Amino acid sequence: VPQIINPELDNKIRQARTLLVQNNLDKTELLVDSLLSEFPYEGKLYMLKGDILVRRQQPVAAMYEYREAVDLNPDFLDKKTELFQGKKIKVTVEEALSLIESNLQKTGDNSGLKEDLNTAYYMKRKLAGSCG
Repeated sequence: VPQIINPELDNKIRQARTLLVQNNLDKTELLVDSLLSEFPYEGKLYMLKGDILVRRQQPVAAMYEYREAVDLNPDFLDKKTELFQGKKIKVTVEEALSLIESNLQKTGDNSGLKEDLNTAYYMKRKLAGSCG
């Protein structure tokens, strides 16, 4: 898939990353959400959204954002590309999986948790099949 170069989008993504580094999660999220409504097929935005959720200690929600990013752009899991984010994604998926499993033990059969579990296993397969 040829990457469309959009300097305005790149600047906004850099701005969002800067806000994230400064731990300004609310502003980062507002910016990322507004960009997502404009650019719903930009994987970097889903990665950023996942990063915000990781900072908010919501690994399950972050895992879903990372899944969206990886489905849009598999390069996030390819060590040979500059977009590689496999280590961060793997850590988040592991945290999410352990949270899901402990919630399943507490609550028993829960279809929401089953979907979370399926997504976690899907991501583990993606990670296992990646060049990372």
